[in-house]
Amino acid sequence: MRVIKFKIFSMLLILIFFSHSYAWDCKTHAYIAKKAGIKIPEAACMPDIIRDENYELLAPMHYHNAAPDTVVTPEYIDKYSVKEVIVNADGRAVKILLPHQSGVLYWKIVNLYEKMKSLDKTKPDNLLAYEYYLVTTAHYIGDLSQPLHNFPYGESVASDGKIYIDEGNFNREFHIKFDEAFDSYIGKPETEEKINKALKTINITNTEDLKNEISRIANSAIKIANHCYKEDKRMPKEEELIEQISWSISLLKALIKSTY
Repeated sequence: MRVIKFKIFSMLLILIFFSHSYAWDCKTHAYIAKKAGIKIPEAACMPDIIRDENYELLAPMHYHNAAPDTVVTPEYIDKYSVKEVIVNADGRAVKILLPHQSGVLYWKIVNLYEKMKSLDKTKPDNLLAYEYYLVTTAHYIGDLSQPLHNFPYGESVASDGKIYIDEGNFNREFHIKFDEAFDSYIGKPETEEKINKALKTINITNTEDLKNEISRIANSAIKIANHCYKEDKRMPKEEELIEQISWSISLLKALIKSTY
């Protein structure tokens, strides 16, 4: 009975996200999570549902609107985080965590990693917290490899404080198409072979190691986004998708090894 319920739950998740997809769509997020060894890979889709509960505050966790010439470094990651602010509403002073307007995707992955590392896993409740953090991190690590999640969007302010109208319009027009670009390759034996060959050996022992790996994937994503924009506003090529997806799988595997 539990197996049947799980299959129904998984199918519902996939149906929900196929009709309302952001970043990589649910099928690709689940693929990344499954390849990294997560028990319920479809759970990696959940952060998109959670995001819609408080969109303005939670959406920036999923992207970073890097300027087109950005080179991400560990020092760069530290510049785009959240800050505590006090909001007065209905006679109450409420403290909220306000993300940087350009998005805090890189910082959020580091933040979750540090939470996972600090958990005392001998306590049952902490094991549940670990699983929650893990599938959430799996989602964001998937977002990280999507090229247009590292590129100016629409009229939003980019990381350098400027607005890039042409690049932003390209992102807005092509974003969902990029989200779904890997779907047609999933399940093909040749795709599995290429992904497996492209996997990297990554070792993470501390936060600085993680920041370095995030920087590598983000810079690869920015490079691909620039190529796609400049080369007649094209879609990513198969080899570019393989490269990015394999980066996310490899990083997620390394993070699990480092935190469990």
